[in-house]
Formats: sequence, structure tokens, C-alpha cells
Amino acid sequence: MVFNKEDIIVPIPTRAQILDFEKIGDPLADAVVDYLYKNKLRAPNIWQLVQQQAQAGSTECQALCDEVFTVPEWVDWQQIERGAQVFLRAAPLALVAFALGALPLTYAVPNIARVLASTKRLEQDAIRRLYETGSMVADVLAKGGLKADGVGLNSVLRVRLLHTFVRRHVGIDDAKKGLNLPLAINQAEMAWVACGFSYVVLVGLERLGVYLTDDDKRAYHHLWRYANYLMGVNPALLADSPAQDVLLYAQLKTVLCAPDDCGRLLTDTLANSFAGQPPFFLPRRELGVLGSIVIPDKDLTQGLGFNLYPERHLLPLIKAVVYTASRTSTLATAQVADWGRDYIRYVLDDGLKGRMADFQMQMGAH
Repeated sequence: MVFNKEDIIVPIPTRAQILDFEKIGDPLADAVVDYLYKNKLRAPNIWQLVQQQAQAGSTECQALCDEVFTVPEWVDWQQIERGAQVFLRAAPLALVAFALGALPLTYAVPNIARVLASTKRLEQDAIRRLYETGSMVADVLAKGGLKADGVGLNSVLRVRLLHTFVRRHVGIDDAKKGLNLPLAINQAEMAWVACGFSYVVLVGLERLGVYLTDDDKRAYHHLWRYANYLMGVNPALLADSPAQDVLLYAQLKTVLCAPDDCGRLLTDTLANSFAGQPPFFLPRRELGVLGSIVIPDKDLTQGLGFNLYPERHLLPLIKAVVYTASRTSTLATAQVADWGRDYIRYVLDDGLKGRMADFQMQMGAH
């Protein structure tokens, strides 16, 4: 991704600062979950429960609600809507970039991989979990999805609180076993995942030949900057432009990434789960080819177990076709975005088999 040096405004965190962020979870959400456990409160929709408890007088729940419902001054709703259209008008290829680029790269961080493996869901119910993640993305892309009463905000907060429950559970288990490991789902790792939703998807789209203007990139980045803010990522770890995203991604990579056997197992499980399945309907080998294309770094591609198959040489031909089609789609952005929205909903309905995403923790309670 090309950028100008003058686009870089906020300093990129140093290596030492990133290591410090590895020790921090999500203070507001952590306090909420501690409150819920202390009072033995549970509900199918945990975010709805938090709002109810805030109204009932819980200071912990109110603090989280205050943060979520106070929209930062930098948020531009028109940019957010345009950012959603960037993904939607290239929906089939955007799903490739997301599912075979952004998701596998989370497994390149050993601590993320071991936490995901500890939930067992990526080994025992991989396809279900992946479609649930896709459901959250679809809700973020919905019209008005990130506004106070939007489906996207609801899904993002449910996932944020799910992460908090997992962090609590893993922390207790690590302490029982006498393990001195990095905090589960810490701020540095959350920032890495945030880069996946923004930077990695944009890179993947361009590598597949999708035509994107600088304004498209800025709008798409803006959409996920706000979604990741709602997810609880510290503002100091949220890039304020696509240009800064490039540098933040590179810095986080050098500190966090070292693909191991656990990460390769999860990557293999993901590819096997999607083989022959919607939305790609492709054999395992071809999924590997696509993954090796949309992941930005060859070292991480190979570290995660994706082979650099000869079919990659067909990419220039594919890109030429995609580029022409995507240039045409910009002439009717709203209509094409609606088609993309319908396509994603079809894929999710088929993949979830009528059981909508519940964003519930599948581990034993503590």
C-alpha cells in the first residue's frame, strides 16, 4: 500500500510500549465482567444485560456504557457508510481477504493461537465459529450498524465482552497451573487483530485486483477504526489513517508474530473447514493459493503453512479481470453494495444453518 510521509500524524508505538500493552486487557470491560461474576448475573445477550445493570445503578456497567455511547469527535458517519460500501461492492473477494488473510494472521501470534486452541471451538466447531465472526462483520457493515441502536454495535460489544470472559477464564487457568504467560487477548494482540480487519483486508483486495481509490481506503479504514475503538482497543493503538496502519502493522508484527505448531494447526483447520464450503466452494489446494496471495508477508504465509503453489502465476490474469469488473462496479456503488449485502447474508444464513450467532463462551465458568 502506497502512502505519503505527510499522512503520518500520530507516532507509532515503540517496541517497549507494545510490550507494556501486552500486560493490559480491557479495563472497563474487565470490571464489568468481574461485577457480573460477583453478582452471579448471566443472560443470552450479555450487552443487553450490561445496559440493564447500568440503569439499575451499577457503576461498572455505567462506565462502559458511557464510553460506548459517547461518540468520539473524529467519527464521520458518511465515511463509515462509504467504508461499508467498499467491502460490500467487492463482497466475494472481500470475504476471501478476510477469511483467508485477516483470520489466519491472528494465528501467527503464539499467545492468540494458544488461547483460541484452549477454547476447543476452532478444532471441534471451526466452521461455526468462523461464520459467527463473519456475522459480526456483516452487522458492522449494516446501514447505521455502529450507531447507538445498531446491530453492529450490539454484535461488537457482545464479542468484546466474550473476549473479556475468555481473558478471565484463561487467566484463572494459567494461575492454577502456575504458568507465567502473556495476558490473554491483551491490548497489543487486540491491535494486531484490528490491523487484520482494516489493513490486511485492503491489501488483500488490491492483491486480488480490486480497484480502490485513496478515498475508498480512507473510508474503509475509518469504518474499522471506529469499530475497533468500540471493541476496546486503546486509542494509542488505533492508526488514524491507512498510511499509519502500514507502519503499525509492521511494528506489531516484529514484536508479536512467530508462527508455531499451534498456529499452523489452526490455519490448517480453517482451510480444511472451508474446503468445498460456501462462500468459496473451492478445494483445499486452491484455498491455500488464495491465502498465500492475500496475506501481506511471505514469511508469515510460509510460517502458517501456506504453500506458494505454482497457480500463483495466474494472478496477473485474474487481477486484470477483477480490476475491470471493480472499476465498473464503482459506477453503481449503492446498487452493487446492496447485492453484496444480500450475498453475505445468504452465505451466513447457509453457513449458520438457522442458528444465529450467539457470541457465548463455550468454556466452563469460573
